[in-house]
Amino acid sequence: MPPRGAVLVFAAAGVLASVREASGQAAVASDLWRVAAGTLVVPSPLDDDGSAALWTPATALPRPGPSLRVGVEAIHAPSEVGISGGIATLGLRLGGLGTLNAVYGRLGVDGLVRTETSPEGIGGDIPVYAEVASLGFARQITPSLVAGLAVRSVSGQLDVTSRSQLGLDVGIRYSDPARVTVAFATRFFDPTLRQAEQAASYSGAASYQTAPSAMWGTTGVVILRYGATWTHGEGVQHLLSGGLSLGEVAELDIGAAREVEAGMALWRSRLGLALSAGRYRIYLGRDGGVNDFGATYRFGLTAAMR
Repeated sequence: MPPRGAVLVFAAAGVLASVREASGQAAVASDLWRVAAGTLVVPSPLDDDGSAALWTPATALPRPGPSLRVGVEAIHAPSEVGISGGIATLGLRLGGLGTLNAVYGRLGVDGLVRTETSPEGIGGDIPVYAEVASLGFARQITPSLVAGLAVRSVSGQLDVTSRSQLGLDVGIRYSDPARVTVAFATRFFDPTLRQAEQAASYSGAASYQTAPSAMWGTTGVVILRYGATWTHGEGVQHLLSGGLSLGEVAELDIGAAREVEAGMALWRSRLGLALSAGRYRIYLGRDGGVNDFGATYRFGLTAAMR
């Protein structure tokens, strides 16, 4: 069997097995969102790209600044994995009240087919996808403190099996005058405490930013970051990254994530690149996968308007 076929078979077997677990299970295929999270080189509670409102509810448009921000992202993994999808976000500043954030995202697995005694597919593809729709509100309580709350609908389907759940997430971010930022966020937390075990994750992060200095004819800032994410039934994932920001034009980030699966520690490389021009920002994120197998890419565009 070709490598892609093997990967898809094992992925389908894992999801099918989980469907037969207790009725308190999370939305079907919710694990697909970990693939998208793997493309973040910035720890999720500190993320400020176009899809930031999906990863942390503490996403507020600054004052003074843009009153509207629109973001569109595409997530793509190569044929060995076959996962693709996208995320769309809208942030609207409601005067002095805060920021209203709307998010929609969908990820799916391509190429899963039914077979019998031969590798030829029968009956068309098996539908496998995960969706999230979210509405949140964030407020800059003080110049240094931002807090947010988001209500999420998480759903998914595997063949004829589908299941959905509600999530209620919180996020908080604090930046002190010493250029240190600390943040915390939940993702897909179920307030009923029945389904959160499988889908929910809890993340904390901190960063340090140097004072601006002259670099290559512009102003440069170096940022060091650390984040940790805990998911039920798995070890803590650690992410260490560093970034170089040149004025308001370009930013380069590199990092490495350490996670534990089946008792084994795995390292995954992370890369991020962003370019800004006026109200527009384009960016690329890459998760190197395990030993460069199954790399995933994120392509994004945001537009900010006053």
